[in-house]
Amino acid sequence: MKKIRDLSVRNRLLFSNFTMVFIPVLLLLVIGGMIIIGLRMTGNSREKEVSLLWPESGSSLSLQMSLSQLRTQLDHQNDSQSYKLQEICHNLEEHGLKLAIFKGNILIYETNRGDSQSLAIQVHNQHPQPGPVFLWDSHQLIFRYISSKTMMQVLAVGNIPFVIKDSIIPHGFKDVLETLAFIIISIAACIIILMGIYLSHQLSFQIIQPLEKLRYMTGEISKGNLNHPITSDTRDELGDTCREFEKMRLQLKSARETREKYEKNRRELIAGISHDLSTPLTSIKGYTSGLIDGIAGTPEKKEHYLAMIYQTSITMEKLVNTLFLFSKLELGQAPFHWKMVNIPTYLTHYIYENSTSWQLRGLAIEVNTHILTAVVNIDRMQFQRVIENLIENSLKYKKGPTGKLTINLWGISPEQIRLDFTDNGIGVKKEDLPKLFDSFYRADPARPNVADGSGLGLAIAKQIITAMGGLIWAQQTTAQGLTICIELPKVKVGSHEETFNH
Repeated sequence: MKKIRDLSVRNRLLFSNFTMVFIPVLLLLVIGGMIIIGLRMTGNSREKEVSLLWPESGSSLSLQMSLSQLRTQLDHQNDSQSYKLQEICHNLEEHGLKLAIFKGNILIYETNRGDSQSLAIQVHNQHPQPGPVFLWDSHQLIFRYISSKTMMQVLAVGNIPFVIKDSIIPHGFKDVLETLAFIIISIAACIIILMGIYLSHQLSFQIIQPLEKLRYMTGEISKGNLNHPITSDTRDELGDTCREFEKMRLQLKSARETREKYEKNRRELIAGISHDLSTPLTSIKGYTSGLIDGIAGTPEKKEHYLAMIYQTSITMEKLVNTLFLFSKLELGQAPFHWKMVNIPTYLTHYIYENSTSWQLRGLAIEVNTHILTAVVNIDRMQFQRVIENLIENSLKYKKGPTGKLTINLWGISPEQIRLDFTDNGIGVKKEDLPKLFDSFYRADPARPNVADGSGLGLAIAKQIITAMGGLIWAQQTTAQGLTICIELPKVKVGSHEETFNH
C-alpha cells in the first residue's frame, strides 16, 4: 500500500494544502449551517427546542441579572445607603417588583411605606420554610435571599409572568440575517480557498523550483560538469542544502584540478627523467662504442674516453639521487632530524666557511643579519641543501665572469623570520616566476645539458621549506637579477637556543 511519504514532494504539498483549506471550510460550513437552521427554526411550532437555544424575551434576562447583582451587594454592604444598592433596587422597582430589605429584624429599606409586612406574608405563604427562595412562574416572581456574611435579608415580590413570545425575531429580519449569514460564509470560504491556492503556489515555487535546480545540478555533477555554481538566495533549509552542495562542488572541482595537476606533473616528471637520462646514456654509449670500435686508438684517447664515461656516470648518479630525494619528499617519506638553531649565527658561520670556494668560482656573497637572535626548528642538512641550491643557481645564471649574491635576514614579526637571496644575474621573466618551483622546469626551453642542472633544485627546496612549516617564492629584483624569499616560523625556547661556534 502506497503511503503519503512515498508521494512526490509536489503531491505531498498539494495534499497538505488541500487539507489545510478543506478542514476550515468544512468547519465554517457546519457552523454556518447550524446558525441558518437555528434562524429557520425560530418562531415556528418548535418553541420548546428554540427556548433551549435563545434567551427569554422582554425583561426576563435583565431581571435575573439585577437580582444576581442585588445578592452580591448584600454580601458586601451593611446598610441600604449604598448608591449601587439603591440603583439596583430602583431598577427592579421599574420592572414591577416591590422590595423590602432587613438587617436582622430591623427594616432598613422598603419600596412603599407599609409594604414590608405584606411582602413577608406573601413570601411565607408561598414558601414557609426558612432560607432563600426564587419562584418565577407564569403569574408572579417571589424572591428571598439572606446573606450569611452581613445578616441582611431581601424580599422581592411582583406580578411579573415568565413568558416566551410567539416570535423572537420577525420573519423579515430573520430572512435578512439568513442572507447575510450565507453571504458571509460564502465570502469566507472563497477567501480561504483563494488563500490556500495562493500559498500552495508560493510554497511550490519556493520549494519545487530549488529542488528541480538542485536535481539538475547534481545530474551535471554526476556527468563530470563542475563548472556551474549552485546558487540560492534563501536562508531556509533548502538554501542551506544548496550551499552545502556548492561547497561539495567546489571541493570536487578542486580535487579534480589537483588530480589533473598531479597527473600533468607526473607526465612532465616522466618526460624530464627520460630526457635527462637519455642525454648521458647517449654519451656513455658513444664513448663506449668508440672504445669498442677502436676509434680511441691511442692510450691518451682511451684515457679521455674512460674519463668522460666516468664523469657522465657521476652526473647520472647525482640525477638519480636527486630524483630519489624529490620522490621521497613528495611522498612525505624523507627523514627530517629537527634541531633548534639560532639562524643568524648558523647562516653567518656557514657562509663564512664556504665563501672562499664560491669566490674562486666567481660569486661574491654578502650576509646582512638585521636581527641577533631568531631560533627556528630545522633539519640542518636539508636546510643546507636549500642554501647550496640557491647559491648554485646564482653561480649558474650570473652575468659575466663574476656575480654577487646578497643574503638579508629579517624579523618580520614576533613569530616569523624572512631570508632574501638577491643576485644580480640574468633574472627571470615575470610570467615565469611561478613556474620556477615546478619539477624539471628550466627557464631555457631548449633544456640545456643535464650536467648544468636537473631542473629539480627549486622544487626540492620548496618541498623542504614546506616541511619546515615555511614559505618560499621568487620575485624580480628591482635593478636586475632574481630574489628568492623564504619565511620560517620562529620557536620560543628560552635559554635552549643553539649557538654554532666553528
